[in-house]
Amino acid sequence: MKKYTLLLLLLVTVAAYAQKAAKPSLNKALQLWTENKLDEAKTMIDAATTYEKTMNDAKTYYYKGLIYASLDTTSNEQFKALAPDAFDVALAAFKKGDEMQVGKEHFTQDAAGLPILKSQQIAYWHGQYINKGAAAYQEEDLEGALKDFEKAQKILPSDTLGYFYAGFVANGMENYDKAIESFQKYLDLGGKSVDAYLSIINIYSGPKDNKEEALKIVREAKAKFPSDPQLPKVEIGLLIDLKRIDEAKKGLEAAVVAEPGNKILHFYLGYANANLNLNDEAKKNYEAALKIDPNYFEAQLYLAKLMYNDAAVIKKEMSSLGISAADKKKKFDLDKVLVEKLKIAQPYWEKAEQLNQKDQEVVDILFSIYQDLGNDPGMKRLEKKYKEMGVDN
Repeated sequence: MKKYTLLLLLLVTVAAYAQKAAKPSLNKALQLWTENKLDEAKTMIDAATTYEKTMNDAKTYYYKGLIYASLDTTSNEQFKALAPDAFDVALAAFKKGDEMQVGKEHFTQDAAGLPILKSQQIAYWHGQYINKGAAAYQEEDLEGALKDFEKAQKILPSDTLGYFYAGFVANGMENYDKAIESFQKYLDLGGKSVDAYLSIINIYSGPKDNKEEALKIVREAKAKFPSDPQLPKVEIGLLIDLKRIDEAKKGLEAAVVAEPGNKILHFYLGYANANLNLNDEAKKNYEAALKIDPNYFEAQLYLAKLMYNDAAVIKKEMSSLGISAADKKKKFDLDKVLVEKLKIAQPYWEKAEQLNQKDQEVVDILFSIYQDLGNDPGMKRLEKKYKEMGVDN
């Protein structure tokens, strides 16, 4: 009988010891996490959430967030399999930890004893998903990229980057509602890239075929980005598509009267007139802009394009001619006219090149002019420039 009593006492003692040994320790959970023993860290922190002395400690849920975030992003498949829902668990744990400790930020310490704030750790987790999404995008895995960017949004809902990238990916997937939603959220959060507006405008004016809404958005964008050079041209283009070019022209004409020294207004009035095929008026507008600022490249470029139009039309007509005697004669006659038109256009393009030495469109057109005029020195000079630009001509 005594043997059984002694055995029972031993079993009770061992059980009590085992229970005591299993008592969760937050410090131990954190240590296991820093040592990347994520399986043991998970076991320890899971126990801590139900242990009466740690279940109401804000650090329990902060550490749980750290451990599960690591399980979420680990490359160790065995660890990852321990918590298929690690992402959601980590988010919930961080949120609960914050709610339990208001006004004071959680932190851990690095090997040197310096604090690593929770906000830094969250930013790192967020960055992992941004990088992961970018990698998926490079591999043309658009669905995967979108999921990663949307997870980044959940980690840092106030950060604009996840919404910006998600917008481009959704647009590439032709998920236009999602793209608009993402870009709009980016802008609402204070995003400062005009590309978000331009993307929304392109979606409305293109796939959604709602140019009125696109016009509304472009005007909203102009108010936010008054110095952006693209938006007024987009607005004019939409007004042209909507058969409201006179509206654009009248507005610009009134603005020029109010601000005669504003080179940009003269330029856009020229752009509007050019789209109405009022080339003589457009030429005067571009020249007025250049009189205000002789180094205004965009005005010089569009003036050069205007002066090249006649030559471009003749070249197109010549390329459509056949090999009959009549066609050959016509081509010969047209060539004489082409030469004169090219000589007129040439100095405008050379001026544009002076203002912007590395604009490829300018170099390409000027090279074509030199080629058509048989200007070998000019061609050799531009061939050298192509090499400097790293472009094959």
